[in-house]
Amino acid sequence: MTELMIARDAELAGGAAEPDVAIVGAGPIGLTLALLLRAHGCSVVVLERHEGLSTHPKARGISARSMETFRGLGLEPQIRAAGLPPEHVRFSRGDTLADPASTVGAVPPTRRSAHTPSPGVLCSQDALESVLFDAAREAGVEVRFDSRVTEVTQAPAGVSLAIERATAAQAPVRARYVVGCDGAGSTVRRAAGIALQGERDLARFLSIRFRAELGETVRGREAASYFLTGGKGGFLAIDNDTRWVYQYPLPAGNDGAALQADPGALTSLVRAAAGLPELAVQVQDSMVWRMDARIADTYRNGRILLAGDAAHQTPPTGGHGMNVGIGDAETLSWQLAAVLRGDADEVLLDKYTAERRPVGAEVIAISSGNYGARYGIDDELLLGTHLGVTPPLNADPYAPSGAIGRRIPHVALTGDPAAASTLDLVRHRWLVLIDRHDPAWHAAAAASAAVDGRASVPVVPVTSGARCEVEPGSFTTRAGLAHGEGLLVRPDGHIAARLAGPAALDTIAERVV
Repeated sequence: MTELMIARDAELAGGAAEPDVAIVGAGPIGLTLALLLRAHGCSVVVLERHEGLSTHPKARGISARSMETFRGLGLEPQIRAAGLPPEHVRFSRGDTLADPASTVGAVPPTRRSAHTPSPGVLCSQDALESVLFDAAREAGVEVRFDSRVTEVTQAPAGVSLAIERATAAQAPVRARYVVGCDGAGSTVRRAAGIALQGERDLARFLSIRFRAELGETVRGREAASYFLTGGKGGFLAIDNDTRWVYQYPLPAGNDGAALQADPGALTSLVRAAAGLPELAVQVQDSMVWRMDARIADTYRNGRILLAGDAAHQTPPTGGHGMNVGIGDAETLSWQLAAVLRGDADEVLLDKYTAERRPVGAEVIAISSGNYGARYGIDDELLLGTHLGVTPPLNADPYAPSGAIGRRIPHVALTGDPAAASTLDLVRHRWLVLIDRHDPAWHAAAAASAAVDGRASVPVVPVTSGARCEVEPGSFTTRAGLAHGEGLLVRPDGHIAARLAGPAALDTIAERVV
């Protein structure tokens, strides 16, 4: 963290300065972005219109790529502990929840385990938000609840946000940049004049969160989701015991309002779907959500940027709407930090839309195609994401690669408590990754820095001292490195360039921001 940023943090704590970034929305994307920006040394305030965190489970599937992001923030153990046990990550299909003829199918994790140190997990959004919120507070992020943004005004040097609160008056918030992480109905997106394109109202669901003693009903066939035949929706298991969500597909023309206003009707829906007419049901809350497939024309207008559902609305059939948003946050965080430090011009922020919008568009297309099929998209899609290059996303089996734009290959390491994977070597910074220690690389990095006046880009050998590969030679093989070659790696773990040798460092100064 720079001295300037430390000073800004001190002033912000005293209420006398504007933060670098104001994030609108304290959901998973907003809180993840806040944590990543703090990791890059930026001051952040998060504005949330609700009075607290979400209590509804909502999104649950956290992909391996997203878990790698959380691993880099030191949060993987907490999130994994809050999720379903791996043996419950399977899917059931039957006429009712209690149907003894229900079939159960597992999602095989084995084909992905070699490609990531952090397999995906099913963790309900409310539990995830709690972990992220605690970490954000510890990192010095100011989160303001009951703060509804009503107006966003840009100026040459920053952005001003008008705030309404139910409990007290609120002065405008000013920041150098604002990021809308405020969902599908984003106030920030509308204020920026950014349009959406795509399909609306593909379906509507009534989501009922409830408690009921159903552990014995599913004992021995526990699953993450229980899909019901005949268009009756399905159950989402929170703990496969007493905490559940029932997703009821609303008939066309039914907005769900009458059902939500009638606790007896909600109870009847749950009982019928469970196949247990006498089940004791405690309805906790309900919400209606709409399935859309839309994407913003751009993710940026001046100092206003978008991430998550504010930028793209993905049908949940692929299970990756939240994960694409976490990828948005990881890319945007280092780019904003580089601009805020003065290491890059604002033109760098134009690359955010260029890199992330194609990812959002293709995931929407694949997820829309999966509507009804449900399972055709998985972690391999996001592990194989290319950023800043032309090859498209696809759902083909992931293969490790050292191609420009790809995330560096995971290789298991031993001998270093701080790095069990090559991904652990990145640590939110630019670096040159080489196979093993080579003094010529370090000398070239120091010489290049002396010429352009910048700090030396660290040259990090995969094998160094006690640290070595569990399977010797696997990094060179997976990255496809020739003898003496290295990889220039961005702070988000994606490959910016392949370097033929130490002399190539002279050509990369303009890329490292």
